[in-house]
Parts: sequence; C-alpha cells; structure tokens
Amino acid sequence: MLKASARLAAAVVPRVSASMVVTAPIAGATESTAYNYRVLMVRRAEGGSFESALVFPGGVEEADDYRDAARWQMDAHKVCAVRETFEETGLLLTSASDLNIQRGIQSQAEALPSFSDLCTQNGIRPLDSQSIGRWITPRAKQSRFDTRFFMLNVGDTDKFLLDQLDSGRIQLSELVAMDWLCPDEVLRANAQSQTALFPPQFYILTQLARFKRWQDLVRYNPSMSPIEPLLCPRSDGKVVALLPGDRAYPDREQPTSSGLAISDADLFGEDRVEESGMHRIVMKPAKKAGGFYAASLHQSYLTATANL
Repeated sequence: MLKASARLAAAVVPRVSASMVVTAPIAGATESTAYNYRVLMVRRAEGGSFESALVFPGGVEEADDYRDAARWQMDAHKVCAVRETFEETGLLLTSASDLNIQRGIQSQAEALPSFSDLCTQNGIRPLDSQSIGRWITPRAKQSRFDTRFFMLNVGDTDKFLLDQLDSGRIQLSELVAMDWLCPDEVLRANAQSQTALFPPQFYILTQLARFKRWQDLVRYNPSMSPIEPLLCPRSDGKVVALLPGDRAYPDREQPTSSGLAISDADLFGEDRVEESGMHRIVMKPAKKAGGFYAASLHQSYLTATANL
C-alpha cells in the first residue's frame, strides 16, 4: 500500500485567492487556423508559489477587494482576479468610456497607489467575467490556496483591450515572463517536459483545447463543485492526482484522523480502455521546477464535471 500525500488531519487552512483566464483573438486567423485565440499565461519566479511554472494571473484576496465589490455590486473574487491581473501584467480589464483617456490611465498606473484608487480616480470598474472552477490545494501541502477561476474573453471589437495585448508589463517580484499562447501550445510543451504545469492549469487548458474558436468559448460551462486533488505517488515514479468522482477518491465519510492508504494497483489502469470510474491526472514531477511534466487527463466516470 502506498500512502497518499494528503493527510486530512491538521491541514493548513487555505488562503482565499482568485485567478483570471484571459483569452484574446489572433489577428489574421482564418478558418484553417488550428486555434483563432490565445490564452494569457505568466511564468512564476523561482522561490515563490508555483515556482517556475506557467500559470494564469492571480493571487490572494485583499480587504480592498471586498470593499470595492460592495460599491460595484460585484463578486469580491472577481474583483480580486481583475486586480491581480492588472498588478501582475498591466492588463486593465475594465470598462472603457473613452479610449484616449483609458490609454492615459494605463500609462499612469505605475504611479498610482492601488488598483482601487485607479478605478476611483478615473470612474472605471472591472469587467464581468465567467466563473469556470474552484480548486483547493491538497491538504498535505504547507502553502494552500482556495482559488476561484474566472474567464474573460476579449472580443474582436474590444478595441481598448485589444490595444493592450502587446504592451503588457510583468510584476518582477513575482513573474519572470508573460506570453499569449494557444491551449495546444502549452499542452504540447508540457507533454515534451519543456513547461511545468500544476493540475488546475493543466485541467482548464485541456478543457479549453476542445474549443478551436473563441466564439465558441461561451459554451464552456464547467461544474463549479470544488476540486481538491489527492496527490498519490506511484511505483513507476509518476504522481496521480485523484479528483472527485474517481473510484479511488475518498468519499466524504472517510475518517479524517489519519492519512489515507491507497493501493498502488488503484493508481494504474489509465491505458486500459475498459477501465471506468476514473477522474485523475497522471503526471511526472518536474525535478528542477515546481509543477509537473507529461500530464494526461483520464476522465471516464459517469458524473460529468463539465457540460461541453
């Protein structure tokens, strides 16, 4: 028996956070183009959370997010996602009443004390976004997050947003790079052990990859049930992230006073087409970076988590 990495007793309380998945159309894309949109990805700096991995912009919620959410009558999680995206990348996902004024706002951003003040002084507010998931860091981890994920699609007529796409700036204290990439580019780089990903980002990108056109992303309607992976080392050196709905994932009646013991045999079988009851990610630990390489999603259980 292998002991799963998640201990359910004395788990660290996760910090509430939010992350934004921003998609934007590719200029000049045609019907023959594999994907006609890209996704904003950022690479975390070494030594911090999600070290060296590609992630979506995001971070921990702050008191201002709740205050601003009340005056804007918005979800505080959404406010956090927009604020963090701006702080980390310079992308201002707000209303735009006058394009020239908005360009001026963007150029002044470095000198302004906060995203909240930026919006107040210029009479703007965050754009609305779509909820696309909630992931909770496994309980065995010392640094844990309870993260809501949102998606905002930049349309081909959103001139203010489109004009910002190639003029971003990264928050050097937390990031080393940002880029706009098609979903299949990121997944291919992960499969070739060139880019490390964590389970939430891999899972979301895998689902987005089913949509080739940004116009179809409105049909992306995933379940909002929280997903807390259970990370289990396997005898072949890989790690299996068991997800709710998998036959080996513990049910809610599982005692919480001790660690979980899961059979090594229960962690195999993804290559057998007759296997059912799976909802898991099989992956290889990235030894010199945070996250995982060569991830693959296996989803063959009856209760779907996404309406695609």
